[in-house]
Amino acid sequence: MPKILVAVAEGRLTAAATAWIEAALFDGALAIDATVGNGYDALFLAHRVGPTGKVLGFDVQKAALAGAREILKFVGSIDRVALIHDSHSRLADYLPAGATIQGAMFNLGYLPRGNRQIITKPDTTVSALRSVLEHLAERGRVTLLVYRGHEGGVPEYNELRRFLEQLSEQEWIVEELVSASDSPIAPRLFRIVKKSISKD
Repeated sequence: MPKILVAVAEGRLTAAATAWIEAALFDGALAIDATVGNGYDALFLAHRVGPTGKVLGFDVQKAALAGAREILKFVGSIDRVALIHDSHSRLADYLPAGATIQGAMFNLGYLPRGNRQIITKPDTTVSALRSVLEHLAERGRVTLLVYRGHEGGVPEYNELRRFLEQLSEQEWIVEELVSASDSPIAPRLFRIVKKSISKD
């Protein structure tokens, strides 16, 4: 089991997620936006994977996908992103055969300015994360920003942490970042990287 390294983020957790995952992405990479929401992560990932890369973005709400589509069209990146109206738990069904994922981002909770009754759930989130990890390239990176201040947020965080604690320490490095103003309901950021397997 990996020891989850806990550290205090220097700035906003959202910035800590994007700055860190950027190192795993390159022109031609495959990235996952597991929760499209307002579309900003999809936009960031589309920029990082370049004109020959691809982003698969998932959301169960048509309104979220419609908003993201407008943003991506405006900046000219829509051709790099497949916006998928389905649960992220089914993401493996949409992966190209033999594909490896270089990076994936999860922003959990509810759609900002949307229906707060529609939230991500522990079972589907863990299922989606498991699929991502099964297809992650060596040195690939995953971020999970877990918002705990709404109903269902703390149980989802607890379930994710239990899952991450069971990963093999030989294969994974797991970090947990907290904000300087951390509290029992403050957001937490998990960062996961797949280790390189030595060929020696």
